[in-house]
Amino acid sequence: MDQQIQFPDIAEKLNKVRIARALVLLSPLQKHLFHLIPFLIHQNNLRYPGYSSPNTPCGINEYIVGGVESQACDVFSLPFMTEQADVNAFEGVYAMGSTGSFGQNTKSDVDVWLIHRANLCAEELALIRVKTNRLTAWFAEYQFEVNFYLVHPQQFCGDQAIHGCQLSMAHEHSGSTQHWLLLEEFYRSQIRLAGKTIAWWPDAKLNPALLSLGDVHELPASEYFGASLWQLYKGLDKPHKALIKVLLLEAYASDYPHSSLLCDRLWQRSLAGDFSTSNDAYYSIYEIIETYLLKQNDTRRLEIVRRCFYLKCGVYLSRVQEGKDWRYSKLKQLVQDWQWPDSLIATLDDCEHWHSGQLNWFNEQLNELLLASYQTLLRFASAHALNEDLRIEELGMLTRKLHTYFSQDEDQIAKLNLLWSASVAESEVTMVSSSRVREYYLYRQGPQPQNLLGESAICKGKAPSTLMIWACLNGVSTPETKWHEFGQSKAKSRRLTEASKRLLNFIGHDWRVSKLDLCKPWHFRKLIFMLNLDCDPTIEWLGQEMMVDVMNANVFSLGRQKNNMLGALDAICLNSWGEWQCHRFEGDTAVLQALAFVTPGLRRASLPVDIDVISCSHKLRPQLKLAVKTLLKQTVRLCQQVQQSSTLVQPLQIRHTRYGIFFNPLGMAYQDLSDAKSFYQQLSRSHLIQLPRPELGDDPFSSMPKVVQSYAAKGTIQYFLRQRTDNLDVFILDEENQLSHYVQAGSNMAELVNKVSHHYVFDEHYASRARFNIPQFFHLVRVMGELTVAPFGMDIADQDTEF
Repeated sequence: MDQQIQFPDIAEKLNKVRIARALVLLSPLQKHLFHLIPFLIHQNNLRYPGYSSPNTPCGINEYIVGGVESQACDVFSLPFMTEQADVNAFEGVYAMGSTGSFGQNTKSDVDVWLIHRANLCAEELALIRVKTNRLTAWFAEYQFEVNFYLVHPQQFCGDQAIHGCQLSMAHEHSGSTQHWLLLEEFYRSQIRLAGKTIAWWPDAKLNPALLSLGDVHELPASEYFGASLWQLYKGLDKPHKALIKVLLLEAYASDYPHSSLLCDRLWQRSLAGDFSTSNDAYYSIYEIIETYLLKQNDTRRLEIVRRCFYLKCGVYLSRVQEGKDWRYSKLKQLVQDWQWPDSLIATLDDCEHWHSGQLNWFNEQLNELLLASYQTLLRFASAHALNEDLRIEELGMLTRKLHTYFSQDEDQIAKLNLLWSASVAESEVTMVSSSRVREYYLYRQGPQPQNLLGESAICKGKAPSTLMIWACLNGVSTPETKWHEFGQSKAKSRRLTEASKRLLNFIGHDWRVSKLDLCKPWHFRKLIFMLNLDCDPTIEWLGQEMMVDVMNANVFSLGRQKNNMLGALDAICLNSWGEWQCHRFEGDTAVLQALAFVTPGLRRASLPVDIDVISCSHKLRPQLKLAVKTLLKQTVRLCQQVQQSSTLVQPLQIRHTRYGIFFNPLGMAYQDLSDAKSFYQQLSRSHLIQLPRPELGDDPFSSMPKVVQSYAAKGTIQYFLRQRTDNLDVFILDEENQLSHYVQAGSNMAELVNKVSHHYVFDEHYASRARFNIPQFFHLVRVMGELTVAPFGMDIADQDTEF
């Protein structure tokens, strides 16, 4: 008797075990919602959630509605219908991922694959997507997250489907980054909710009663790199989950090409009649990682992985009053084997109340281990080149997004991932300065010495403003938080507390980042100038504020002694890539330094930049704010107004020196004009003059198309490509905006982009530092006779997608 005949029955037995385990871990309301997932896909009626059109395809093969669906309809006051579609649109509906496994917890979502008929057209698929988006929103009303993915039955079989069925990358769609690895995850974790049984076992024979999506045993080495990038991206939100998955990839790669796949291990145990908790998709991931790390003698990483696994399960062993589900005994045995003390278990079980210090430590461990695994997989992938199916534009977006998070720029404000913590707000925080290393440290305690003894700082930075913006952005500082500086007066504490409250008012807006944003040079969306937070000349000033207003005096050159009342300026910026940064400017020319720094980011902005000034000075607060904000607004106006052929100049007196502020298409610069008598006389007669732009001569920018100059952005490598008949014009701006230009003979754009991307991805200098700052590519093309710049490979219909 052919043993394969028994396989569908064995698969069905495992399926029933997984469904039973999934239901045990759901609340009573969630159980009914879970039963409605296939039912609402099967039906298409105006009276059901998700309905959008009478033409939306529906119906699931071999699905028969029954009592559980009827009860669920009653709970949500929905009609119970049993009509069948004329032609079923779906081969089956399947949950995959952590559902029904050790990894399912109270906050887990349900990922659902809808495997549709092969002959559905694009219009029909679009109608289904509208319906599933509405269903996702309806489930969310009951705090039940369900994500739907449309899957072509040949998506993993044959070339035609690989290139035609792949959705473009989005926050929940991995796009072209992974293919066979995604199928392997589906095989090992899938739960059939309705439809045909999946033939996921090795050497499955074709059978019309079964659904086979392809053979996962020919995993290409080139796919590991794209999959690792995708897991790093997912790790921006849920690093504990991503670390487990990226370490599984590392374990697979270590045995390549003889990797023992997890889906095979699960099947062999099922074949042997093992349906115990040991034969669990999520627990088996941990087993493989543990074996791999013990072989590496890497106990440090193993300990962090164990904590991630425990926290992902959401079973609280120290809470004796809570119910004990089917995972309890196994986890209890595991922590005994790991020799965890009760104090560690209690700390992990209290994760919802972790403070910012605990989260900071755990975040740092996770990020370090994620990058270490990435580098291991990068070295592995470098011998096998990039996956041919990995779209270069998606590679560019992923690496750009990762660069915004893993950037080593000391001016960037780090994002604190709250993980499971409900709140990290503090009632009091204290800044401590170190004169030896010129750094500031933030503590989550009051300023009394006994409070700070033995405590670790939760944040450090070059200036108090860095600590303040970090605390405000990450929820540590709220309107109720009191700020202190160790060893300073109560008046100073009041000023800091007030400054933090005002800063909170300016950063509350939630800014989205689209795919197009990541494919273009960054520009400012939000700009806050914070004045005299810690270096305040007005404290020593003895004049009368009213007289400054009456005389319209210059606060940068005030009184007979011509004192500059601006001691320090902190520029807090949010750019279009979603990065928050804080830049410090000190001394007499602080305002000029700041304006020169922000001008390029203001000039590139197509929409008005949200600008605010917070004056923290002891005196002259409104006067300083007005003076700086007026200068800032003039800068915005002039940098947008300046023409290619001219330079605009604005005079400004600071202390005893008269400065000229110069604006041209490349930015803004300032110069001491004290000795330029004739020029000074012109400036005296006119507040603003326009000068002809000098001849460029052999300036390298003279050979560059003018439109490229408006895209130049420091910190990014940019390639501007213009296709000629027989060759390719290549303009390159490096991270310092240094220009080079060459002509590539006999090459097309796609080939060059692929080659250059490959070089930067696997370049030893970049890989060793886990850098993700690979070049941006732009296509120079004429539209209506005008030379324009367009991001290479960007689909216009997809460019506004949030990413």
